[in-house]
Amino acid sequence: MKHYRLFGTVMLIGALALMPVSAYSDGLGLDVSPAKLELSMAPGSTYNVPVTVHNSTGIATHVQAAMVDFGVARNGDYEFAKAGARNDSLMRWASINPREFDLPAETTQQIRLSLDVPPGSLNGEYAGIVFFQTRPVRRAGAVAFSARVATKIYMTIPGTVKIDGAIAKMSASSSAVGELYRVLFKNLGNAHVYLRGQLEVQKDGAAVDRITLPSEELVERGGERLIEVTGKHLPPGKYQAISTIDYGGKSMTGGEINFQAQ
Repeated sequence: MKHYRLFGTVMLIGALALMPVSAYSDGLGLDVSPAKLELSMAPGSTYNVPVTVHNSTGIATHVQAAMVDFGVARNGDYEFAKAGARNDSLMRWASINPREFDLPAETTQQIRLSLDVPPGSLNGEYAGIVFFQTRPVRRAGAVAFSARVATKIYMTIPGTVKIDGAIAKMSASSSAVGELYRVLFKNLGNAHVYLRGQLEVQKDGAAVDRITLPSEELVERGGERLIEVTGKHLPPGKYQAISTIDYGGKSMTGGEINFQAQ
């Protein structure tokens, strides 16, 4: 597969977190603010983040907070781990107060999330999630439910962020609904990015199909994202698939493969 870069891109602006900002279950609803926060902190500094949790229902509940690390798999699913398990963990430097509390109906509780970044050689972006979850409500003859909402926090070290990425692999195969294309993007930088782009199919240098790739696909620091799209049926023959992706860096990344349509 050929790789290349295209210059003159538009910087991607941060999108909403792919986590729920509110949840409702069997009469229990929580709202959290902020749902996503991006900070810049120098090594050796501290910062207190105010987080507000609101019980938006008419039922009192008990809420517990938990800090976790997270990543995003190739297919876009979130993967959670114990705080401090990942190299880019922010929660290993965090504490929260209070960790659990009663929340009467239609009331609000303010939480203090304290970040204490150690001195030393740090670079790029660190991240974590704080979950707020209610105790399950159990009723006779009914399923027990609990509500869970999240605050996602990104913290960067000033002057050290590197935005970079590349298409690592492409493939094409025929299917019952059309030609199936797979594009694997790898985040080579040290901060999260969002993707947008397109795939063009050519035969003898002439375009025969153009497909817009899904927009705002999140790829975390050190992560990969597999993008799958389906194009139109192609007559048997030899073709080229050319994909370009804008990930917010100084240049777009591109890839090209030759394939045989059946």
